[in-house]
Amino acid sequence: MTNNHDGRASGPPDGPGIASTGIAVAVLAVSAPRSPSKGAMRTRTPWAAMEDYAALIRERTPMRALSLPVITGDPHVLTERILGLPTAVSAVFVVGMGHRESAAVQRAVTERGGPVVLTELDVLTAAVAAATITTLRRRSVPPRAGRVVVTGASGAPLLAPVLIASGVGDLSSWHERDAEAFPLRRLMEHNDVLIDLAGCAPDGAAPGRTVVVPADGFVYGALVLPGLLAALCGHQVRTVTVEVMAACVRALALITPADRMLPSVDDRLLVSAVARHVSRALGHPVLYRDPHR
Repeated sequence: MTNNHDGRASGPPDGPGIASTGIAVAVLAVSAPRSPSKGAMRTRTPWAAMEDYAALIRERTPMRALSLPVITGDPHVLTERILGLPTAVSAVFVVGMGHRESAAVQRAVTERGGPVVLTELDVLTAAVAAATITTLRRRSVPPRAGRVVVTGASGAPLLAPVLIASGVGDLSSWHERDAEAFPLRRLMEHNDVLIDLAGCAPDGAAPGRTVVVPADGFVYGALVLPGLLAALCGHQVRTVTVEVMAACVRALALITPADRMLPSVDDRLLVSAVARHVSRALGHPVLYRDPHR
């Protein structure tokens, strides 16, 4: 992809499905030096992920994608960078920032009337929640009766609200400091699914019913992002709500085969299903139709 002198991204012509032509999405990647934390190691650098997400948007939606590599994670600098983008940019997808910094940027941009800001953590949260629902389903446990334990819950603040909005009836948080009094293996004897965000679960704690974020987050993020953007862009949406993320969860869970935890990224129904459910949650007409169908 090449960038025009006015800052717009050049790419393939718009296909059917987006009512307003010229819509663009900026994929912003932060690659600032920072200390890695347990459970947060990446196999794909933020800048590499940026290029892959941008290519995914171009391939799976009619929207244009603009890559924005930056070397600072300062929320104030990033906020100004986003607010200075061309008006054709309807959404910004941020990769490589911690959840606190990301939330600060999202709030600041929203307060100043900028484009909707999504983060990789948002789409990963939706995918993890969907994987939890399908794992309960494989165990023949209705979500409302499901008992789910989460490690490292503070690293994904929206996960619990999204799970609750998705119908999960019982959530518990477990920390490594609880290990002596409440060993995780013993705890999981009385619970259905373990979401190990912290990467601290011992082997065999919950075999066949553990959900983790893959080291390469793109694998999960790619399931959600194109359809979510297709539904959000063109409607002047400013924030991504729990209800919107829960709609992504429903879409993924509905099209996941019975023997899988999540659908394939190549599933021909994937993008349109997510777009349709999110559009319904927003009360908007579905503007996106898969141009490949």
